[in-house]
Amino acid sequence: MFSIHRDPKYYPNPEKFDPERFSDENKDLINPSTYIPFGQGPRNCIGSRFALMESKAIMFYMLSAFRIEMSPKTQNPIKFMKGTLNLKAEKGFWVNLQPL
Repeated sequence: MFSIHRDPKYYPNPEKFDPERFSDENKDLINPSTYIPFGQGPRNCIGSRFALMESKAIMFYMLSAFRIEMSPKTQNPIKFMKGTLNLKAEKGFWVNLQPL
Protein backbone atom coordinates (compact mmCIF):
# COMPACT_ATOMS: atom_id res chain seq x y z
CA MET A 1 0.00 0.00 0.00
CA PHE A 2 2.86 2.40 0.77
CA SER A 3 4.07 2.40 -2.83
CA ILE A 4 0.55 2.99 -4.22
CA HIS A 5 -0.16 5.79 -1.73
CA ARG A 6 3.13 7.49 -2.72
CA ASP A 7 2.80 7.04 -6.51
CA PRO A 8 2.66 10.41 -8.37
CA LYS A 9 0.57 8.70 -11.05
CA TYR A 10 -2.33 8.48 -8.58
CA TYR A 11 -1.62 11.39 -6.22
CA PRO A 12 0.02 14.61 -7.44
CA ASN A 13 2.86 15.59 -5.12
CA PRO A 14 2.40 12.50 -2.88
CA GLU A 15 4.97 13.48 -0.25
CA LYS A 16 3.07 16.68 0.62
CA PHE A 17 0.48 16.52 3.40
CA ASP A 18 -2.66 17.69 1.62
CA PRO A 19 -5.93 16.89 3.42
CA GLU A 20 -7.84 18.80 0.73
CA ARG A 21 -7.12 15.92 -1.63
CA PHE A 22 -9.81 13.95 0.25
CA SER A 23 -12.39 16.77 0.46
CA ASP A 24 -15.92 16.28 -0.85
CA GLU A 25 -15.08 18.28 -3.98
CA ASN A 26 -12.03 16.12 -4.79
CA LYS A 27 -13.29 12.65 -3.77
CA ASP A 28 -14.43 11.90 -7.32
CA LEU A 29 -10.87 12.47 -8.62
CA ILE A 30 -9.48 9.58 -6.54
CA ASN A 31 -9.47 6.10 -8.00
CA PRO A 32 -11.14 4.00 -5.23
CA SER A 33 -8.65 1.15 -5.67
CA THR A 34 -5.65 3.40 -4.92
CA TYR A 35 -6.58 4.44 -1.37
CA ILE A 36 -6.91 1.35 0.82
CA PRO A 37 -5.81 2.16 4.38
CA PHE A 38 -7.65 -0.81 5.96
CA GLY A 39 -7.89 -3.20 3.03
CA GLN A 40 -10.81 -3.81 0.74
CA GLY A 41 -13.33 -6.48 -0.12
CA PRO A 42 -14.54 -9.43 1.98
CA ARG A 43 -11.34 -9.53 4.07
CA ASN A 44 -11.53 -5.86 5.01
CA CYS A 45 -10.38 -5.09 8.54
CA ILE A 46 -13.44 -5.57 10.76
CA GLY A 47 -12.05 -3.19 13.36
CA SER A 48 -11.49 -0.24 11.03
CA ARG A 49 -14.42 1.84 12.33
CA PHE A 50 -13.51 1.10 15.94
CA ALA A 51 -9.86 1.96 15.29
CA LEU A 52 -10.83 5.24 13.67
CA MET A 53 -13.15 6.18 16.54
CA GLU A 54 -10.52 5.22 19.10
CA SER A 55 -7.83 7.26 17.31
CA LYS A 56 -10.08 10.32 17.21
CA ALA A 57 -10.86 10.01 20.93
CA ILE A 58 -7.17 9.70 21.82
CA MET A 59 -6.28 12.71 19.69
CA PHE A 60 -9.08 14.76 21.27
CA TYR A 61 -7.87 14.08 24.81
CA MET A 62 -4.22 14.59 23.90
CA LEU A 63 -4.90 17.90 22.15
CA SER A 64 -7.14 19.12 24.96
CA ALA A 65 -4.47 18.52 27.61
CA PHE A 66 -1.14 19.05 25.81
CA ARG A 67 0.60 21.19 23.24
CA ILE A 68 2.56 18.95 20.87
CA GLU A 69 5.97 20.26 19.78
CA MET A 70 8.66 18.79 17.57
CA SER A 71 11.62 17.50 19.55
CA PRO A 72 15.20 18.47 18.63
CA LYS A 73 15.79 14.71 18.12
CA THR A 74 13.28 14.58 15.24
CA GLN A 75 14.77 14.55 11.76
CA ASN A 76 13.26 17.35 9.65
CA PRO A 77 12.27 16.52 6.94
CA ILE A 78 11.67 12.94 7.96
CA LYS A 79 13.43 10.30 5.87
CA PHE A 80 12.01 6.80 5.84
CA MET A 81 14.07 3.72 6.61
CA LYS A 82 14.72 1.47 3.63
CA GLY A 83 14.66 -2.31 3.68
CA THR A 84 11.85 -2.77 6.20
CA LEU A 85 8.28 -3.89 5.75
CA ASN A 86 6.94 -1.32 8.20
CA LEU A 87 7.08 2.42 7.62
CA LYS A 88 9.69 3.81 10.05
CA ALA A 89 11.58 7.07 10.30
CA GLU A 90 15.36 6.63 10.00
CA LYS A 91 16.09 8.36 13.32
CA GLY A 92 12.76 7.77 15.03
CA PHE A 93 9.81 10.10 15.49
CA TRP A 94 10.09 12.27 18.58
CA VAL A 95 7.67 14.83 19.99
CA ASN A 96 7.48 16.80 23.20
CA LEU A 97 4.19 17.11 25.09
CA GLN A 98 3.84 20.38 26.97
CA PRO A 99 0.95 20.53 29.46
CA LEU A 100 -1.48 23.38 28.81
